[in-house]
Amino acid sequence: MFKLIGFFCILAGCIGWGISKIAEEQSRIRHLRELIRIIKRMQDEISYGKHTLPEICLILSEYCDTLYRPYFRQVYELINQSGGAELDRVWEEQMCRCLQEAPLTREEKDILIELPQNLGLQEEKLQAQNIGQSMDFLNRKCRQAEDAYENRAKMLLSVSVLAGVFLTILLL
Repeated sequence: MFKLIGFFCILAGCIGWGISKIAEEQSRIRHLRELIRIIKRMQDEISYGKHTLPEICLILSEYCDTLYRPYFRQVYELINQSGGAELDRVWEEQMCRCLQEAPLTREEKDILIELPQNLGLQEEKLQAQNIGQSMDFLNRKCRQAEDAYENRAKMLLSVSVLAGVFLTILLL
C-alpha cells in the first residue's frame, strides 16, 4: 500500500516538474509578446507622436502589462528628478530590475535594456527604424518560441513521466 502511494507521489512530483517547465515556456512567450507591444508603442510614439523617452515612459506606465508599469513610472520619475541627465543609467537599472525574474534569454533582455542607445540619433525616422530592428529580432524569437512550444511541451511532459517511472523503479 505504501509503495503504491510512494509511486503516485513520485510520479505526481515529476509530472508537476514537467508542467512547471511548460508554464515557464508559456511565460517566456507572453513576455516576448509584451516586449514586442512595448517596443511597437515606443516606435509609434517616436514616429507619430514625436515624444521624448521620458514622455514615452509615462505613456507606457499606463499602457503596459501590470508587471512593467511600475518600472516605467519609476524611470519617468527618476529622469525628471535628474533633469534627464542620467537617462541611460536610470533606464538600464530599472529595466535590469524589471526583467530580472523574466524567463527570457540574456540576448532578449538586452534588447529592452539597451534600447536608449538606439535613440541617440537626431532624426525620429532613424530612431524608429533602429527600434524596428529590435522589434524584428524579438518577433523572430517569439515565432521560434511559439513554433517550438508544442513539441517542447510534449517532450517535457513525456520526459517527466518517464523520469517519474524510472525513479519509482529505482527507489521502490
